[in-house]
Amino acid sequence: MRFIPVIEIDGSMGEGGGQILRNALSLSLILNEPVRITKIRAKRPKPGLKPQHLTSVRALSDIGNAEVKGAKMGSIDLEFTPSGINGGEYVFDTGTAGSITLMIQAILPPLLMAPSPSEVLLKGGTDVKWSPPADYAKNVFLSALSRMGARVEMEVLKRGYYPKGGGEVLLKVWPSKLRSLELVGSWPSEVDGIVHCSGLPEHVPSRIRKASLKELIDIETKISISCSESLSPGTGIVLRSSGDDHVIGADALGERGLPSEKVGESAALRLKKSFGYGVDEHLADQLLIYLSMAGGRIEAPVISSHTETGMELISMMTGGEFEVHEEDGFVIEAKKA
Repeated sequence: MRFIPVIEIDGSMGEGGGQILRNALSLSLILNEPVRITKIRAKRPKPGLKPQHLTSVRALSDIGNAEVKGAKMGSIDLEFTPSGINGGEYVFDTGTAGSITLMIQAILPPLLMAPSPSEVLLKGGTDVKWSPPADYAKNVFLSALSRMGARVEMEVLKRGYYPKGGGEVLLKVWPSKLRSLELVGSWPSEVDGIVHCSGLPEHVPSRIRKASLKELIDIETKISISCSESLSPGTGIVLRSSGDDHVIGADALGERGLPSEKVGESAALRLKKSFGYGVDEHLADQLLIYLSMAGGRIEAPVISSHTETGMELISMMTGGEFEVHEEDGFVIEAKKA
């Protein structure tokens, strides 16, 4: 029997959150090497695996036909041994308002490396706290990834807000050979966006839209409104600017007691912080795995703790290198592993 060394991952490294788990398992499939992760989500108020993390583990296990030990609620240790990547049709359901977009972050890198296309139905939360909204994933993240040659289609079939979830997203992925990416930034000439809502009076999304337009009065801006039915009421806004050398986005979710004007205003102000840069703070983090595969150069206004931890983990697992240069913002140069 051939001995295969296990990659040891300390889940408390850096920011110590769930992104370490998702990145590590995703890379485990791509590298076809087993991993052992300890101290999972050690720096969170309630450490260990939660429903949405378990769904990602099980999804990656199915895609990689992996043997898994420790996949249970609250577990802080996990062993994951893959045996290849399988395209095909899948359905993954958090059973809660767990983030669909975080599941996409976990499963998409290996699916792009699969030998055949995949169609994945994901159920859970489409627009929930502490994760990218569905429209950000579709219009910002996937827009940037398409420039690397990734062939992915995403359709929001049903919105899912906290606490009941019930959202559905259909993801179609074709095997893709990625190419280098360069997004170093220029001042945007236009902005587009969407206000989404369910179960709320018509004036709520209108006020969100108006507040964003007021903050972006000096730039051509088009913001649509999309209202639909869902199990729980909710609303939010996603803004984007896309050009030859930049893809930036920003978002905000409505909350009980938070004026609609504050929601629209905060999203616009966040977007303006990325004006002149190639990517926004959160997109920089989400592109790291793909940059490690194909190389590239991106410029962001700031480097988050998520991004710092991601670079450390990916470098450790793949042997790839990231160099960060502080100029007007922060330039990340990735050398293909």
